Amino acid sequence: MTEDEKKINGKKYDVALATRNFEIELFWKRSLFFWGFIASAFVGYATMFKQKSSLAIVIACFGFICSVAWALVNRGSKYWQENWETIVANIEDDVTGKLFKSREEQKNKGIWLSSRKFSVSKITIALSDFSVLVWFVLMWSHLIINPEKLVTFLAILFSIIFSVFMYRAGGSTDAKNSE
Repeated sequence: MTEDEKKINGKKYDVALATRNFEIELFWKRSLFFWGFIASAFVGYATMFKQKSSLAIVIACFGFICSVAWALVNRGSKYWQENWETIVANIEDDVTGKLFKSREEQKNKGIWLSSRKFSVSKITIALSDFSVLVWFVLMWSHLIINPEKLVTFLAILFSIIFSVFMYRAGGSTDAKNSE
């Protein structure tokens, strides 16, 4: 490898590592953004549930859509984080050696309050999926107890169709195919 190739690889590595770190930062900022809407929806839903059932179902549908969007955004963020981690891993041998590829064995410090090999982003994705399920159950419970079942059914159906549309149309375009 020539000196110029080493410099270029070093720059690529720096950019890939910085972008990976930026993606992780954005992952948490996006989660906070969605949690603001979802938490507000939970409060609004709880407030309106007994007072105005028709408004409660609208809030539940909004919470459902926000939760689906959050779950999809989490997966997109994880995808790009892993993309940049792969790029870092492919370049690192020439720049730093096996820095990110190697894992040091952790000492067992007991069962309680010791470190574990969990992916915090995967756990957040699981939490966003759970949030979707909670809203889904709340929406469908309205269909059972709501005397205005047609309006409730249409609101729920629209929310589900919209979430499927977000899933289908929300994928990013592959850079290779967008030329």
